[in-house]
Amino acid sequence: MRTVNPLAVFALILLAAAPSHAQRNKAKTPTSNSNYVKDSFTAKDGTSIDYWVMAPEKIEQGRTYPLVLALHGRGGSTVAATELGSHTLRKEFPCFVIAPFSTADGHWALPADFGKRKKNTKAMLPAALEAMDAFMDSQPINPDRVYVTGQSMGGAGTFGALALRPDTFAAAIPVAGGWDPQDAAKMKKVAMWVFHGDQDKSVPTEYSRNMVDAIKKAGGMPKYTEYKGVGHNSWTRTYSASETWNWLFKQKRKQ
Repeated sequence: MRTVNPLAVFALILLAAAPSHAQRNKAKTPTSNSNYVKDSFTAKDGTSIDYWVMAPEKIEQGRTYPLVLALHGRGGSTVAATELGSHTLRKEFPCFVIAPFSTADGHWALPADFGKRKKNTKAMLPAALEAMDAFMDSQPINPDRVYVTGQSMGGAGTFGALALRPDTFAAAIPVAGGWDPQDAAKMKKVAMWVFHGDQDKSVPTEYSRNMVDAIKKAGGMPKYTEYKGVGHNSWTRTYSASETWNWLFKQKRKQ
């Protein structure tokens, strides 16, 4: 397994598919689906974060539901949240979805630097997780069926969420992301399906390969799908496939 500098991973992911400053400021929501409503949250450290949430169409009394944390990429959108808000998936997999929105100068997470500034970059994942916790406390959510997924920068954030809170999530789907393999042991108990395109020029495919190898060596059993001939937009195939969601919603947290 080739050793990579984790900070080099994030330098690339920060820049991957990065829109101009004007384009970032125009982005008002990480999902184009109208089933979401906007809210905001202030973390204990004072960080303010906006997020969008969607509830099941019908909430039955006495029943609890899964929750999906959907992390957007550098371009500001999360295809996962949009797909989960579609009529078909909303009927088939009733769940809550929370899609936090990072600031224009932010990133979801950096290795060993959660919540701190590094080169003018704010790690927004701790605030997003605090917002998720508060949301869970107020809704009928099954704590054994909490999932996280994200694309590109959100793929890195997905790995980061497991590094920071491995006991929270039942399963994770990082797409076109990467992380520091030294954190692999923290993630080994979480069900994981990693996706990447073999022609990704923005976030090199080896970042996912290295993470999968490291998690296996640590005793985990991650699934890995590498799309032949696909570049950075591997999330299109991932989130449009029914197999992805069928697998995710079958997972339960290991005690």
